[in-house]
Amino acid sequence: MDLVIAGAGKAGSLHYRAYSHLARSGRLDRDRIRFVDPIRRAGPELAALLRRDGVTEKVVADRAELTPTAPESTIVDLCLPSRTLAPALLEWWRAGYRKFVIEKPFTVPPELVDDVRRVLETSQAVLVRNYLHSQVHAAVRDLIGLYDLDPVLCVTNFSKDRRADNLRGRGASGTASPTVFEVEMPHQLYIGTDLLGEPAQVEYAEDLDPMTAPDGTPLRLGEGVIVGRAAHGAAFVHYSNLHYPTIVRSLDLFSRDGLSIHATYAPICEELADIKAGVMLCRGSTVISKRLFTSDDNMLGMVSHAFTRLSSDAPAHVDLDEVLRNSALIRSAVDEPAGPRPALGSARGDVLQGWVADSFKLGLEAGVGQAFLAFLEQRQRARLAGVLPALDPAFHTATPAPTSLRPPAAGRERLTREVLVP
Repeated sequence: MDLVIAGAGKAGSLHYRAYSHLARSGRLDRDRIRFVDPIRRAGPELAALLRRDGVTEKVVADRAELTPTAPESTIVDLCLPSRTLAPALLEWWRAGYRKFVIEKPFTVPPELVDDVRRVLETSQAVLVRNYLHSQVHAAVRDLIGLYDLDPVLCVTNFSKDRRADNLRGRGASGTASPTVFEVEMPHQLYIGTDLLGEPAQVEYAEDLDPMTAPDGTPLRLGEGVIVGRAAHGAAFVHYSNLHYPTIVRSLDLFSRDGLSIHATYAPICEELADIKAGVMLCRGSTVISKRLFTSDDNMLGMVSHAFTRLSSDAPAHVDLDEVLRNSALIRSAVDEPAGPRPALGSARGDVLQGWVADSFKLGLEAGVGQAFLAFLEQRQRARLAGVLPALDPAFHTATPAPTSLRPPAAGRERLTREVLVP
């Protein structure tokens, strides 16, 4: 089976790495992988992977330069800027292709809704939702089922330092650069949807960015937060800081009965080696259950799933209505002004903690609110004491702890990345 990866940049390299694993197991022939990119060459990350595999770069600038033996059975993996995904999907479909892997975020302009619906109804397609294919997420779902949890608040924090990528135009299309809501937030939205059910509305969205384009306009790729509700009333807070010096992929889930789940997803690919992943179930400060993973390649799980589905004749349809709901949430965060902001205390902190800790205008039960405040304090203390680094990768080894949060001198330990013993 032929495979075409549209986009030879960072996203294309992340997907190729997973396909290369499939090739090593004999499920895919690397010589049948082609790349399409307007600059006609692989980006540095992809080029390094191809050299490692001893594969000659096969990058063409346009789809018309390809000569597939059977377009209808060729898998097309769209690793493109978000604003170009829907038009590109239509173009490939009109050229006879019928099997698609579609990167996030998949936003659809209103004028293309009917055309995209026709494409999805007559094609096999899989959306990239790699974090749902992680061992961490499976463990979270298992805990929810095992303890019959009723989540009322989901807080995610997906942050990293993307300043260099932002300045070199990663993810930009011919019309605009992405915003903070279009980079990590789509991952966070589908994680929240999987755990809470379909989101109903965004109550508040804010983005802050100290970086500006050459013409002085904000790049909108700094710090952002989306606060909203799922259809059955549970609240979600999704936070992302793309100027943060440490990679964070955390989930905190609070349930009505006082139990809470705290998890760290492993970042994909080259970032895997330095950060461990794990899940803890707690009641207050008591750990009831924990699982730690030294590796968790969610992109490989995602690509393997997609390849299996698209290699068969079984239906693999994407629900356009679900796509449009998530598209509307992202567009509302990008296009609409921020709603009323809670009155913040003198120590603002970051947008995430400022919102949750100072407002609780989400209608949560008082007990849940207090549990979350207590958790923030407990995690901060544990982080500074070096107790919980494996489940809180956002710590700074070189930053001195605030005096009020430091443990007693006799009990203070050097911060490390050692994992907890299961």
